[in-house]
Amino acid sequence: MKIKIDIYSGFLGAGKTFLMKKLITEGAYENNIAIIENEFGEVSIDAAILRESNIEVKEINSGCICCQVTGDFKSAILEVIKEYKPDRIIVEPSGVAKLTDIVKVFNAESLNEKVVIDNIITVIDPEKFNSYIENFKEFYENQIINAKKIVLSRTQKLNSQDLGDIISRIKRLNKEAIIITDEWSKLEGKFILENNHLEASKYEAINIKGSKLNKAKLSKRIEEHKKADEIFETFAIYPKAKISKLELISKFKFISSSKTYGDVLRAKGIVTLLDGSNGQFDFVKDEFQIREIKNESKSVISFIGIKLNKDQLKSLFK
Repeated sequence: MKIKIDIYSGFLGAGKTFLMKKLITEGAYENNIAIIENEFGEVSIDAAILRESNIEVKEINSGCICCQVTGDFKSAILEVIKEYKPDRIIVEPSGVAKLTDIVKVFNAESLNEKVVIDNIITVIDPEKFNSYIENFKEFYENQIINAKKIVLSRTQKLNSQDLGDIISRIKRLNKEAIIITDEWSKLEGKFILENNHLEASKYEAINIKGSKLNKAKLSKRIEEHKKADEIFETFAIYPKAKISKLELISKFKFISSSKTYGDVLRAKGIVTLLDGSNGQFDFVKDEFQIREIKNESKSVISFIGIKLNKDQLKSLFK
């Protein structure tokens, strides 16, 4: 019997790691699973999040699946199969990976005899839809067009008209995908995996003028037909000092409002707070969230962006 593969795609900060954790924590998956994490960068924050669920995580940190580490990724799959003999492998590629390149790896002769793709799930934050499709059209559309299921995150933040407009635009790109719009706190994990015959949407196409959805533009629009490593860059810093939540929020507000640091699209990390606890935070263009994380003592902040000013960022967090 072939090993089933589930792929969780989604652009930067969409929420795919937390969707995976929700499904695992709620028992939506059988026990014998393995997860392969692929980070665009030198450190993995998502692996630390998933380890809270007592899940074995294999990390690949030398690049994204779609550009530099296709060979390593294929080897990682074969190694996981040999070492853990899972019934299912869950793959979370980098947020800047193209689904077509990931699927191509599984179609390779050395793998297609051993595995079969079961779910291809793309997570979309509808608040960021306009901004991402404007600035990263090729990468973003690729993740939508090639998905079997599309799960929208943070839908409670949008009114029905704005949400309906986004769903209509998604359907124009992918008419076949199942689109799940339920608020995650009210959604059972098994519902996402088991429902294969949902109506795509209950919303009609609506054209909205003056929408308040995020339409932020970068300083320079991204050229098409570029590889991820030709566009995006990443680096990490390792703060030694403790920091307060308020100071951390203040620093990222400053990053968001200034071009001094380059176009910081995404930042995530684990920091030691003033009370000695560890905080895991996520930053995506004007949005910042932090929560307590257990069993992690190493402070690290990972940035993804375009033309990052690394010296200025290091100075800000020294």
